[in-house]
Amino acid sequence: EEGMPRRAYKSWQYPRPIRRYDHYCKWLQNVIGLLNHREFVVMVGGLVLIAVLGIIVDLYLAVLIAEKGFVGSEIIVALHLGYSIALLAMAGPILKIHVGLISRNEMAQEWKKNEHYVANNTTIGDNIPVEELDDDEYNEIFDRDAFVYDRTRNPFDNGRFTNCWNFWCQPRWPADAKGEF
Repeated sequence: EEGMPRRAYKSWQYPRPIRRYDHYCKWLQNVIGLLNHREFVVMVGGLVLIAVLGIIVDLYLAVLIAEKGFVGSEIIVALHLGYSIALLAMAGPILKIHVGLISRNEMAQEWKKNEHYVANNTTIGDNIPVEELDDDEYNEIFDRDAFVYDRTRNPFDNGRFTNCWNFWCQPRWPADAKGEF
């Protein structure tokens, strides 16, 4: 679409492009973009915090139950501990990914497409953009987890501190905000 901001995405679900499009969240059944990305990260961070605190409390309660011998309570505590561990297992990796993306000022779509990544020790040389590799070599290097982030390929990466500052403090609500920071 002409005049569409960089990092925007046009979806059939919405009449206007999603500015600073990050990804579609199946949990929320909504897109994550300019106006809700911070809230998404806070939500995932909150889920991780809930899981960690749940594990700590459950382990403390398990010790108390073992000492005092409260029969029947251990089942409830064990179920809640399992829930907390499962929640941490699901939300923890998502938070880790987004902390990395924010620190590099990289959108999930750019990360998924390997737009800012290079590969070394390839058949055509070093520092080769990932998208230039043939399928077999791409798969081989991908399996070794050997793609390297190249800051020079990301025009939005202004260093870790500035990227985090812009993500958390840049105003997003004006109608003319395009999310190109």
